[in-house]
Amino acid sequence: MKSAETNRTPPWRRAAALVVGTLSLALGATGCGPECTDSFDCRNEKGEPPPGEQWVCRDEKCETVPVQPPPTGDAGTDAGVVDAGSSDAGSDAGSTDSGTEDAGSDAGAEDAGTDAGPEDAGGPDAGPEDAGSPDAGPEDAGSPDAGPEDAGSPDAGPEDAGSDPCAIASHDPKLGTLSLQPGFEALESAPLPDKVLALTASPGPVYSLHAVRGAGMGTNAAMYSLGTWPDLQPSSTKLYDIVSPQDRAGTAVVFAGGYMANDGSRLFAGYTTSGPGFPGSVAVYDFEAPAASTYVSAPSNFTAVTFSGGETTALLVNGAGLGTVSAGLGIYALVTSTTPFTPRKVASFATGEAAASGFTAVSQNGIALFGFASSADFSNRARVVARDVITQALTSGTPVDLGSQQLLTVGSDFNAASAFGSGVVVKRGGYNENFEFVSTDVSRYALAHANEGQSVTVGERTPVLVYADQCTSVVALEPLGSDLLVGVSDKNGRRLVRIRVTP
Repeated sequence: MKSAETNRTPPWRRAAALVVGTLSLALGATGCGPECTDSFDCRNEKGEPPPGEQWVCRDEKCETVPVQPPPTGDAGTDAGVVDAGSSDAGSDAGSTDSGTEDAGSDAGAEDAGTDAGPEDAGGPDAGPEDAGSPDAGPEDAGSPDAGPEDAGSPDAGPEDAGSDPCAIASHDPKLGTLSLQPGFEALESAPLPDKVLALTASPGPVYSLHAVRGAGMGTNAAMYSLGTWPDLQPSSTKLYDIVSPQDRAGTAVVFAGGYMANDGSRLFAGYTTSGPGFPGSVAVYDFEAPAASTYVSAPSNFTAVTFSGGETTALLVNGAGLGTVSAGLGIYALVTSTTPFTPRKVASFATGEAAASGFTAVSQNGIALFGFASSADFSNRARVVARDVITQALTSGTPVDLGSQQLLTVGSDFNAASAFGSGVVVKRGGYNENFEFVSTDVSRYALAHANEGQSVTVGERTPVLVYADQCTSVVALEPLGSDLLVGVSDKNGRRLVRIRVTP
C-alpha cells in the first residue's frame, strides 16, 4: 500500500528526528515521549485540523497555523514535480524504514540507515536532477500530501471563504479536485474509516477488506475487518495486535509500518521500533486458526506484499532481515507454502546503491517492484523483477542481484506504490522544505514478461490521476483484483474509490 492515511514518514527518519531533538531526555529523564516529530504525527493523533488551518509540529508539540496556498506548477507534466530536484529535499537524516508511507510510507510507514521508503528515477522526462527526501513509505504508502484539504469555517462570510482556495474549488463527489485521465474510469466508492493506517483486500472474487487501525506511533495498532467491498461495515472487534507482547510492554518508541497484505489465508502487517538496528516484527494472523497467529522478527521492515509463483507462496519483505536470516538490506521472503514457514533472502540491492529499503509491489502477472532509498540523495527508486526469477531465488536459496535488474524510470521521486492489474502505479512528486510530500500525479506502468520469462518489458508512463492543486490528497493505493483502490481525502471527507483500466 501501502497505505491509507498513515504516517508514511520512515521510522528511521522519525527516529533520527527524535535523536536530533530530545529523545534521550524524553525517554531517559522524564519517562514520556514527545507529542510529535512532524505534522503527519499531529494529523494521525489529533485528526483533521480546524477549517482553514493545518497541523505543524513545533518543539515537539502540535499546533495549527493558517493553510498556505498550494504550490504552483504543471502537475500534468513530467517536469512539474515540486521540489523534486532540490538538493535540500533529500538531506534528512539517513537510515531505515517504514513509512512511507512511512505514513510517509505512503510506513509505512514506512530505521536509521536501513529501512526507508524512498525512490526516484531520473528518467528522460524527469525534472532538474531529481532528489526528494527519504520517505517511506510507507511511505509510506502513502503519506498524506502537503497542502490544504479543508474548507473554510461554516460561519465564515463570503470574503472569508475566498481566502482559502480549497473552500471554493469545485470538488467531484468521488475524486475531489483530482483529474482522472483518459484510459481509466472511476467506479464505485465507499467511506474510508478514521485511523486506518493500512488496508488490504482479499484475492477475490468477493473482496473482503481488512485494515490496521490505531496510531502511527505507539503500541495500540491492530488488525480489524472492514467488511466486504463496496458495502463496508467496519468491525470494532480487534483481530490481532500488530505489535508483539514484548514490544507492547517495552520502552522503545514503536512505529506502525503502514502496510498490510492478505494471501487469502493470513493477514500480515509490520512495525519497527527506535532500538539499535530498528528491530521490529511482522504480525501474521491466521484466519482459520487464530491461535496459531504469530510474530516474525523483521528488523527495519518497510513494506511487504504476498507473492505466488507456481506452488510456491511467500510474503516478500523489504527490510534488513527476517526470522533467523539477516544479511543486510534487501528483499526477504517468508515462504508460506512450507510448514513451518521458512525465511530466506530473495534479493540483494546493488553494492552502494541503496541507503535504505523502500516500496514493494507485485503486479497481477507476478512481476515485482522492489524499491529502495538511493544512496546518492535518498530519493525513492525501484527495480522490476520477473516472476520466474523470483521463484528461482525462492527455490534455490540464491538471492537475485538487483543491480542486474531493470530500473523503473519514474522521472521524479515517489512516496507510494501498488499493483494495478498487469502493471504498477506510483504516486509521484517531491518533498518541500518542511519534508512534506507534494504530489503531482499517480501514474501507471504496464509490465510484461520477456526473454522467456527472465526479464521485464516496461511500458510508457501513463498518468491515472493528476493533481490540479493540493486540495485533494491521495492517501492510499491498494490493488483490488485487477483494479485499483485509491484512498482520497479532502474537505468532503475520506473515501475509497475503485479505478479500472477502460476496456
